[in-house]
Amino acid sequence: MPHAPATWSRIPSYTNPSFSKDGARLFHLRGEGLPQLWVMNIDGSDASALTSFDEKIAFLRRAPNDDRVIVGIDAGGDERQQFHLVSPDGTIRALTSAPDVIHNFGAWSPDGERIAYSANDRDERVFDVLVMELASGAVTQVMEGRGQFSITGWNGDRLSVIEDHSSSDQRLWIIDLLSGERRQIPQPGLTRYAQIRWTQDGALMGLTDHGSADFMRLCRIDPANGGVSLVHEAPGCDVDSWSQAPDRGRLAVIVNQDGYGLPSVDGTAIEGLPHGVASDLAWSPDGQTLAFTAQSPTTPPGIWLWRDGTAAALVHPDLAALGIDAATLPDWRLVSWTAEDGTKIPGFLVEPATTAPGAGRPAVIWVHGGPASQSRPNFRADIQMLVDQGYAVLLPNVRGSTGYGRASMESDDVGLRPAALADLAAGRHWLAGQPGIDAAKIGVMGQSYGGWMVLAAITLYPELWRAAVDYYGIADFVTLLERTGPWRRDHRAREYGFPETEPNLFAQISPIHHIANVTAPLLVAHGNRDPRVPKHESDQFVTAMAERQKKVRYLEFDYAGHGFIRPQHRIDIYEAVAAHFAEHLA
Repeated sequence: MPHAPATWSRIPSYTNPSFSKDGARLFHLRGEGLPQLWVMNIDGSDASALTSFDEKIAFLRRAPNDDRVIVGIDAGGDERQQFHLVSPDGTIRALTSAPDVIHNFGAWSPDGERIAYSANDRDERVFDVLVMELASGAVTQVMEGRGQFSITGWNGDRLSVIEDHSSSDQRLWIIDLLSGERRQIPQPGLTRYAQIRWTQDGALMGLTDHGSADFMRLCRIDPANGGVSLVHEAPGCDVDSWSQAPDRGRLAVIVNQDGYGLPSVDGTAIEGLPHGVASDLAWSPDGQTLAFTAQSPTTPPGIWLWRDGTAAALVHPDLAALGIDAATLPDWRLVSWTAEDGTKIPGFLVEPATTAPGAGRPAVIWVHGGPASQSRPNFRADIQMLVDQGYAVLLPNVRGSTGYGRASMESDDVGLRPAALADLAAGRHWLAGQPGIDAAKIGVMGQSYGGWMVLAAITLYPELWRAAVDYYGIADFVTLLERTGPWRRDHRAREYGFPETEPNLFAQISPIHHIANVTAPLLVAHGNRDPRVPKHESDQFVTAMAERQKKVRYLEFDYAGHGFIRPQHRIDIYEAVAAHFAEHLA
């Protein structure tokens, strides 16, 4: 018997480890949909919660000189994040109190007396760079923003700042806090930057494709002239993450190989981990122990420690406590198919361990958001729920996905977008031809940009789909860009196209214009605090479906943003998806 959908919604995670100043304890996040700040000894004992907000904690950053921790929360997923300072004595102090403003944490000052961050309080369309004195709360603007700015590090009297122009175009700035000088580091052309940090000798190090590299590499960057020198690369793969021990000794990196996040220390792979995705690298103060998060399709996120060449799990969710036998969970299989133009499209296929019926089993294609994102072999309780219900699930990485180089990521931009839909259709045809799959019972499901792909698929390729589920998808690119958060409009339009210049393209690819073609029963879910894809997108699509007497069910979530994270919301959406596919696909 399959487990109840609510069971899958209650699986917690343990992530984001950060050592205490003395290295004896680990701060981390743990919980189900609304993770909180916890602390435990480095042997996993004496774990206790330090916060109990009725909101999700998005990040934690420990001070450089003591065990004060800054955490960030928003209100109901609206992404207007506020900062709170958690002191070692357990007191919690709000550092910001502007609920209409987005605050993006950047860095602590080396002496722990100030923080740098960006916020859109002056003009919601742009983010200024700000410095706060923690003792007094006084805030100083150190750079007026002109778009999406984020602080990456603080070294002496200098800040490093990334200006995020688009998914494939970032600029790197240096701000001198004493002189007020603001200087953009030279770069040869469109460049991506990520995880840029200062080194002890005053250089910068981080991930970049500077110099027309297709993939992200770990490089040292000269802050004076922008010159780069290679530190670590993985040919044909992105370097995902990095962390260097405090004594500038050991270097840990994670490489994205076909979606798998593979960690190593000083070039030696860390063995014995779940075969999936590692993340959240954090060195102990003495540089001897590495903490990180590890997960796989069959292993929920847990915290691991590496020391002296050996890795071991410290804490991880107990599936048995929920009545789930982890040994029965099926793994994902790396697959690929060929698109119409000959492009190889990768993805993952997961199937129930039971023998398929004679006519084959039903299947669901899950489409990720982004599009500059990637389906990766991490733990997905919703995918395991579908498999537990008897469905095969295909997770494609159509063109435009990350992890396969810059050229691949840009291959769906603006007028190329219909090709990504063709990739999805090709994946559906490939799946229909696999042994044990009922070609007449294939559904499609996705979120955000993946939700747009669902709506576009059932309107432009209606004959392919038996049922569909859309989480907060784009119905009309014109109304999306009119109503999305003003700070996002130009950033997204540089990838999607601007309404003023692409009216014919938007008419072609906006599902709202093709609803008459829909034959698949549709489940739509959307939260009323979504700042990325406003709920109006689903409202107008559902209304148009109902006017044409198309079969549609609409779940409207109160106090929910771009995702369903509150405990009851998670139960409601899991149960609704299971019921929808049971009625229309099984």
